[in-house]
Amino acid sequence: MEKADCITRDYIRDFFRLTEENDKAVIDFIMARLVLKEFAHNTYICRAGDEADSMYFIDSGTVTVRGAGNEVINELQTGGCFGEYAALTGDKRLADIQARGTVRVYALDKETLLSLSRSHSGIYSRFLKNIYVQESERYRKLVRLLSAKRGIGYTGFRKKLTLPSLFLNYSVVFTIFFAVLLFAPNPALEQVHPFWLCSPVVFMVAYLIITKRALEALVLAPMYIMILLGKLNFAGLFCARIVTTIIDTADLLVIVMLMGSLTRLFTASGSVNALRYIAQRKIKSAKGTMLAAFVSMVFIAIDEYLLFLINGACFVNLADEKRIPREKSAMVMGMSPGALCILSPMSLTGIYLTGLIVMSSGQKGLFIEAIRYNFAAIIMIVVILLLAFEKLPLVGALKKAAIRVKEGGDLWPEGTDNPEEEENSALRGRVRNLLLPVLLLIVSSIAAGTLEAGEFQINVLYGMIITLIGTFLLYCFQQYMSPDQFFKNVVYGIESMIGPIFMFIMGKCFANGMDEIGFSAWLDGLVQSVIRGHVWLLPLIIFGVCTFVGALFDNPWAMYAIGMPIAVGFAATMHGNTALYVGAVCAAGLLGNEIAMGDIFFIGPMLGINPMSYYQAKLPYVIAVGVLAALAYAAVGYWGL
Repeated sequence: MEKADCITRDYIRDFFRLTEENDKAVIDFIMARLVLKEFAHNTYICRAGDEADSMYFIDSGTVTVRGAGNEVINELQTGGCFGEYAALTGDKRLADIQARGTVRVYALDKETLLSLSRSHSGIYSRFLKNIYVQESERYRKLVRLLSAKRGIGYTGFRKKLTLPSLFLNYSVVFTIFFAVLLFAPNPALEQVHPFWLCSPVVFMVAYLIITKRALEALVLAPMYIMILLGKLNFAGLFCARIVTTIIDTADLLVIVMLMGSLTRLFTASGSVNALRYIAQRKIKSAKGTMLAAFVSMVFIAIDEYLLFLINGACFVNLADEKRIPREKSAMVMGMSPGALCILSPMSLTGIYLTGLIVMSSGQKGLFIEAIRYNFAAIIMIVVILLLAFEKLPLVGALKKAAIRVKEGGDLWPEGTDNPEEEENSALRGRVRNLLLPVLLLIVSSIAAGTLEAGEFQINVLYGMIITLIGTFLLYCFQQYMSPDQFFKNVVYGIESMIGPIFMFIMGKCFANGMDEIGFSAWLDGLVQSVIRGHVWLLPLIIFGVCTFVGALFDNPWAMYAIGMPIAVGFAATMHGNTALYVGAVCAAGLLGNEIAMGDIFFIGPMLGINPMSYYQAKLPYVIAVGVLAALAYAAVGYWGL
């Protein structure tokens, strides 16, 4: 073998974590099997779809990794390696690798690689870590999508603002703010006309409708209120309200951040993908596939986006094997996560809502009490199960899909990109690395719970800390990731939660500000005068209005932050059932999110279906759920159940 620039005996020893003292024969074996290859500039070393016969170590030069659209997605330098995942798993190459300049590589054949991984577990864990590093960039892209959906960031679905339109946008905002500063009365000093009381809501809704930017609407609306209250001191007042909100909700914010970290760790460890291999071996029928997907979501209902990942990785292709139309599998796997998570006090959504409810009402057990009044979620789960067991009539696009597949057509609608390549690129770990942390979270949160005023309160913050410690030990001692990689994942997970945290803070500032200027008291009086003698309609009205606002915002978390304090206030003023009113707001958030179209551009690709086809298939069933839930709120309100 020619003298190497980089891939030396020392490199091989360190790469495979071997020692000259104990593993000299293994190092000699590897060095003897390395084959030097040289590639000219722009030559393809391997192409996507090729059979994987070797992995490569870069001895000198640079290679570029190109994706499906020929875009450069990575660049590897001297001392790097590539091709180990496909060689180990037997999958085909997933990307094009092209030489940039003259490149020398050493190839290690697949048989040698498999022999080494079987005889040396440490070598296999080394490869897992290399694959994990490559997956991190994929996850960061996912974080950007999640953050955009949860209220912050750019999704790529909206047109870029030109400089003139940007100038016009904020010139109008500045003019409105200046007019409020000059002409609006101070609510703290004098009686305020209803026009000024309602103006922050009108401003926020109008801005949202015109710009379609929920985050900006939720930032500018509280600032509008602070101008009403503080005049020229609006900036100081705005900052003070933000700081106060953060201090008052510190526990909730920490839990939300740590929950994001836990979700990230599950993905990075490959434990999500491991579930796919078990499902493929054990499940034999179409109904069994749908039931398995649903049951797995019930057990792991801690974050709806984690459930989308699990379904996309584990059950979409399995449903294809059972000849289930993609529209149907996407409905079961796409509608279930939101309904399950909003009914679980251990989920990210449940924790978020619990924090809002406690801040609005002071009652810690109210979320659990309100679960039985979340009619939209309960009915949606019933619909999903009936659909999975083929006990529900097929209508609209779903009926057309069933006919298409029955007649021998494609399983997926036109315009769908098959996600198989994306799934196969995921790291494969162990299912226990998903199930054990979830179980630890549930057990430790309950074990640390306390009995307050006759109600048992679980301690999710304590449970999260214990779970992260247990996950650290589980993952690092199995060598699925190093301690440094573990804590980087924790940070990446926190990053994914910036959107909901920011939305929560801004929404809470807006709700508190509206209460401070007297809007809540005025609205209570207006509602009492309008529906006098028909208070039973109030749960239905709350459900309808909040559904509309949630669909308009295309972000239920923002609606919760604004609507929950108002609903709790109505319950107190009208001496109504607070749990019923809270349940109506929760149900409205779920239904509004299903009606809005923003989520389909995220869920559709993850579940392997054209987003608009998914939306058209589910819409008739979502409308039916909404109608049935509305009737339930009218009935419960009328009979006072």
